[in-house]
Amino acid sequence: MSVDARHPSCFEFEARLYVVPSWSGHGVAETRRSLGPEAETTTRGGAGSARWAGLGALVGGSFLGGVAATVWRVDSLWALLLIFVLGAGVGAVLAVGTRTIFRDGDAPGDAIVHHPWSSEPLPRVEVPWDVARAAPEDSTGDELVLWSTLTSRYREAREALVAGGGDDDRFTDPREAGARIAEWESAYRTASRDYEPVARLLGFPLP
Repeated sequence: MSVDARHPSCFEFEARLYVVPSWSGHGVAETRRSLGPEAETTTRGGAGSARWAGLGALVGGSFLGGVAATVWRVDSLWALLLIFVLGAGVGAVLAVGTRTIFRDGDAPGDAIVHHPWSSEPLPRVEVPWDVARAAPEDSTGDELVLWSTLTSRYREAREALVAGGGDDDRFTDPREAGARIAEWESAYRTASRDYEPVARLLGFPLP
């Protein structure tokens, strides 16, 4: 009795679970990509730079150290070590600079071809985690859409009624305040009526 990102119609994005409606006409992977990279994936560029710097340092230090030992006939261990460090520094800087140049040069094409999140996010519905935990494993994607929508609408209506009831209406026209409260109550009753079957099915407290 639980559903997670392994469900064929679901995916997780920044610690939230989403379901893709069948009527959207889009796949799960496509919808997931339309939201853009997660916050944690934005650090990958730094990791790539570090790898390039390490490789450049190794190549640069080895090359300059080899030249110093074979061509310049440097036989002092400390001098060779200093030359290796100098070559490593130059190699690291050149490697990172080269990577940056080529990555920046490819950025426009990547944005169009490989990064569809530049367009509007595709339709999806957030699944509250308690709904996901209570939902049967064989739930369809559209069932998750329905249950999540009705649950979220009920909770929002309840919060609006509770929050609105605490407003200070001393300086508000009584008729306007009454109409506003009546609107909240009507929305809550409608949402409660629609949510009750979902609450029974998922084992949640009834409204």
